[in-house]
Amino acid sequence: MRKILALLAVAAGLAACDSPGRTVQTTKAQITAFQANPDSAKQAAVEESLARLDLQVGELEKKGDTIQADLFRRQAASLRSDFQAAKMSKAINDAKKAIEGIGDAFKEAGKTIGEALKSSPDTNQP
Repeated sequence: MRKILALLAVAAGLAACDSPGRTVQTTKAQITAFQANPDSAKQAAVEESLARLDLQVGELEKKGDTIQADLFRRQAASLRSDFQAAKMSKAINDAKKAIEGIGDAFKEAGKTIGEALKSSPDTNQP
């Protein structure tokens, strides 16, 4: 009997860890981490959590718990919006860095050409 109760307690604990509420909290934390330091691993983690939340919403619908399903569906939409904004910010920062890099490359090329012209003998004088 104790084994059955222990197994039920473990199962209940595991079910709580995989609840939509927990997934929402985890996803929020992952989005915050992605905003602070975006990289592909953090992006993949957020996408995985959002997919898990979609599955959990589907399970709630199958159980007939439409109120909870609607609540978590709205939260998922809000999280997706936050994530899209974070990805857009990352894309803008990446583009800005690329443009700055191109500007620096042109600046260096201009210096090199200028130095080459200064050090070359003047061929226009007779």
